[in-house]
Amino acid sequence: RRIGITGGIASGKTLITDFLFQIKQWPILDADIYAQEALGANSSISKKILLRYGSRIIQNSNKNDQIINRKALAKIVFKDDNEKKWLEEKIHPFVNKRIKEELEKFKSELVVILVIPLLFEKNYTNLCSEICYIDCTKSMQLKRLQSRDQFSLEEANRRIDAQWDNSFKKKFADHIITNSKNDETWKVQLEKLYNF
Repeated sequence: RRIGITGGIASGKTLITDFLFQIKQWPILDADIYAQEALGANSSISKKILLRYGSRIIQNSNKNDQIINRKALAKIVFKDDNEKKWLEEKIHPFVNKRIKEELEKFKSELVVILVIPLLFEKNYTNLCSEICYIDCTKSMQLKRLQSRDQFSLEEANRRIDAQWDNSFKKKFADHIITNSKNDETWKVQLEKLYNF
């Protein structure tokens, strides 16, 4: 089983996959971690990004390392669709390659979890034997983004609107876990789904 876990920003994907790992010890492949690798100091991708945006996105630097300030970079790309597209064209092939490499490593495992925020948008459905969608109301996403990342309402809306609409994605999921409240009802749903 290759369980794809996806959902809108701030829907609770990390919370849920961390819990599944604690309970089941299933290996977790996280697209966000590979995207961070792509932006690592001195990677060929980060060099291209630094050439394009320069000092606007440098967090700190010494002679050898120029570290990308991911929040500054996000502010640029979420304001401009062309910049977002340019960045995604650099990062997503790398993320795709890393996911496939890790899947190969874990090919003897009966169950592997793939946490991919843009699972539908970037067409990773063929890597999954089933898709579990973490559903969350937009009002709760906004609340969590504002509290977790100190986003303004406008910024939070922009992040949510950059992804496909929740109702659209839900149609393509095999399972839906609802996580719209700050309680643990999601645990009960997971326990039923995966027979703990």
